[in-house]
Amino acid sequence: MSRLLGRVAVVTGGTRGIGAVIARRFAGQGAAVIVTGRTTESGEATAAAIVDSGGTASFVEMDVSDETSVRQAIDSVVDTHGRIDVLVNNAGPTDLLFDGTEKPLHLLATDDLDAILKVGLYGPLWCTKYALPSMMAAGGGSVVNIASMAAVTGLPGAPSYTVAKGALTAVTRQLAVDYASSGVRFNVIVVGLVIHETTEVVVATPEARAAFLNLQLTRLGEPDDVAHAAIYLASAESAFVTGSTMTVDGGTLIKAGQPTGDMFAAIDAAS
Repeated sequence: MSRLLGRVAVVTGGTRGIGAVIARRFAGQGAAVIVTGRTTESGEATAAAIVDSGGTASFVEMDVSDETSVRQAIDSVVDTHGRIDVLVNNAGPTDLLFDGTEKPLHLLATDDLDAILKVGLYGPLWCTKYALPSMMAAGGGSVVNIASMAAVTGLPGAPSYTVAKGALTAVTRQLAVDYASSGVRFNVIVVGLVIHETTEVVVATPEARAAFLNLQLTRLGEPDDVAHAAIYLASAESAFVTGSTMTVDGGTLIKAGQPTGDMFAAIDAAS
């Protein structure tokens, strides 16, 4: 397959989870993939696995919460490859949801709020800021932002994360307007519960798994579900798509509005 043949693609948070799968799938579609993240060992392992499978990949260390680190990493990619065609802003503050950093607002320290916003909002904006000149010079590109259902419906006890993902979704539309004349497209994927090494803690028991499965219309999400959507938005197939929100959530966001079996029974009884 060659839906991304010849494209240079940067995937942030590409050392594990959804990001690592996006990186592998992009390489499988012909892209030269730059895996970025904070963990050199796992980043280099991800890139090496892609190369061993016949793809093109390399690892560049980047901490999205540090603007200098972002600028240096993006500059390194452009110096090496000459341009950036695709940017996937996947790195997010998921770890901070589970390590005690995130709290309800009345308990939330400003430093903890800043820590989550730097990863979840400032990081994607910095990555985009420094990638844009290369994209504009090349006549276009595609930025794919990875958001969350929290951007639409909220997440209990997670005000910082919800702010970050909600703002990322909104600014995607704004940037689509601002850079349309440059040929750079911006789209966002709103992701539901996707099970990988960071999030599997939330379905660690059979009871928890059953509860989360009950939220779906289909099944629990897998990283490939997001990767397939990202390939489409990164490719020429979506040339007419910008400023859009693609929901990849197994139907969770609409399930709450579906009639239940008891409701159907009541309707039948009344007719």
